[in-house]
Amino acid sequence: MFVRLTAVVALLAAALALAPAAAQTAGFHPKADVSTRLLVGDADDAGSAAWLGLDVRLGPEWHTYWRSAGDAGAPPEFDWSGSQNVADVTVEWPAPRRFTEADIDTYGYENHVLFPLHVRLKDASTPAHLSLKAVLYVCSVICTQNEAQLEAEIAPGSHQNAAQAQIDDWRQKVPRDSSQTLSIQSLRLERQPKPHLVIEAHAQPRFTAPDVFVDGDLAVAAGRPQLEHRADGDALISIPVNGLDQAGLQRPLRVTLVDGDRALEAALPQAAVALSPSVSKTAAATSSIWVILGIALLGGFILNLMPCVFPVLSLKVVSLIDHRTTDAPPLRAALLATAAGILASFAALAVTLSTLKAAGAQIGWGLQFQQPAFLIAMSVVLVAFAANLLGLFEIGLPWWLGSRIGGAGHGRSLAGHVFNGFVMTLLATPCSAPFVGTAVAFALSQQAPQILLVFAGLGLGMASPYLALAAVPRLAALLPRPGRWMIAVRAVAAAAMIATTLWLIIILAEISGIATAGVTAALLLAFVLALAASRIRLRHAILAALATAAIALVVVAATRPPATEMKGQDIAWQPLRPDNIEGQVRTGHTVFVDIGASWCVTCKVNETLVLDSAAVHRRLTSDVIPVKADWTKPNDTIAAYLKSFDRYGLPFNVVFGPGAPNGIVLPELLTQEIVLDAIDTASRPVTAH
Repeated sequence: MFVRLTAVVALLAAALALAPAAAQTAGFHPKADVSTRLLVGDADDAGSAAWLGLDVRLGPEWHTYWRSAGDAGAPPEFDWSGSQNVADVTVEWPAPRRFTEADIDTYGYENHVLFPLHVRLKDASTPAHLSLKAVLYVCSVICTQNEAQLEAEIAPGSHQNAAQAQIDDWRQKVPRDSSQTLSIQSLRLERQPKPHLVIEAHAQPRFTAPDVFVDGDLAVAAGRPQLEHRADGDALISIPVNGLDQAGLQRPLRVTLVDGDRALEAALPQAAVALSPSVSKTAAATSSIWVILGIALLGGFILNLMPCVFPVLSLKVVSLIDHRTTDAPPLRAALLATAAGILASFAALAVTLSTLKAAGAQIGWGLQFQQPAFLIAMSVVLVAFAANLLGLFEIGLPWWLGSRIGGAGHGRSLAGHVFNGFVMTLLATPCSAPFVGTAVAFALSQQAPQILLVFAGLGLGMASPYLALAAVPRLAALLPRPGRWMIAVRAVAAAAMIATTLWLIIILAEISGIATAGVTAALLLAFVLALAASRIRLRHAILAALATAAIALVVVAATRPPATEMKGQDIAWQPLRPDNIEGQVRTGHTVFVDIGASWCVTCKVNETLVLDSAAVHRRLTSDVIPVKADWTKPNDTIAAYLKSFDRYGLPFNVVFGPGAPNGIVLPELLTQEIVLDAIDTASRPVTAH
């Protein structure tokens, strides 16, 4: 690696020294032959996002660089800070080609490249202005840095723009994680005799001139691939890798397989790099999956204790205490039914995520809380639970569906206990507990069978308390017998359900707006009042008053500034721009990244108890660049950034600095000591030995 770097410096120095003479003798002008422009494409159907294209034209023998430049050069830099009504911009990178000069390999584009830009708007009903400061590094006989200031207007709801066809053409050249003509059957790291990546790939039609590019971790450099053709379009590709230590990677590697006009991208998880050199392929796979299953079981059990589950603990308490009622099923059967509901919900999540991944969609843990339909459905279910706990379903109702849902919440049938377990799991997923993030990250980087197996482990871990009680039912005898005091218990449980519903409606207001949240709250209130009309009692009047107050709170909450603006308002939070972080670290800065969401309860706990504490607050307002991103709504940039760390859930925090250029990923539950130690470690300058 040192030899290559020395050669790069010598080559650049020689080129810069000879450039003036070449210009005088051959009429060569040392200015790069490059032109740029912004193309405006179509908006999506909802008008909340639009496609643009950064069109770059290069003269003969000039080239620019990919997101990873290789042994020399530098990737493009993009700054959108001057834009208006723009929430974020995601850059898509067309497949590069390899440029070789002596023993130096660089990756990029020549002649012409268009970078597709997915622009998400803050307000879909008003025009947006995109201001782009692009820094491109282009090389020929010399290398130059070129800055371009480009502007574009985005009209709401614009369609059938002539430029969209060009943008779509270049989007077809962007490597994806699936391809109709290319596939990767196996991707692994082998350390003997020297570290190298091994890819078992298939192409139909057969490979013609394949190439492989490896990026993702700045400390890792990959060599040129060696190809061995096999029968029926199969190939074995080996790529030497330098820069790995015994601890493995700090960030996962991305592997891009290119063959002519077709390309495929795959990820090598960090866990796959840390394997011992003596472990065989089969033994390593078996060992890692058993370790992950153990982690999944532990993570699923801990999920019962996470803050995300606190609002629904009342469902468990009432379900267990009610087991002695005359119309309740036997205790063991009820416990097993609840466990079955938990396992079924995890299986449903696994199948859904596997299907979405196969379709190329964005996947992650707890992302259903980004969907308005899910929030509304869960609000209806919880209100029905609350009404049932307060006795509003004790007489005949014309709403048979509500009665059945309420009966499920009350747990007076085996189906009710199954449904109870199903709902508990869905409400427990907005945050990733310790060990859950590790298990989910491994699972979502694998294929459907592994996803199903790991999620089954998570479900088994969460259901383990119910299974333990079912195995030893006499433990339930420690619970008090039902009596009049149960009225108070049900009232407390109903209050918890109402509070959870309020939380969901506040999230709905942030995602879909005040109108949608207000209408939903009003309809839920009308439902409760209609039930109470047949049984006018004091508690029903109190419930109606609480529901009315809830709507008022929703209006207040929805009209407040977003939480990211209210919390730590004297902290100069910067938006997440992954391309800028590397440059900030190169200039000696320490960067703290915090990614959360309104639906992530653990994020709020970390924020209140740790990030807003005096000691951490002092660091974030002094010598650290704080970066914040909100994943309350779907966001491709945030999803891709999390995926680059092999993470698929929240909360997520990482610290970069001169002492940790690849980042220190923090655990899901933060403490002041963890955050301050990471900042201190990342801030230490690297000393030469």
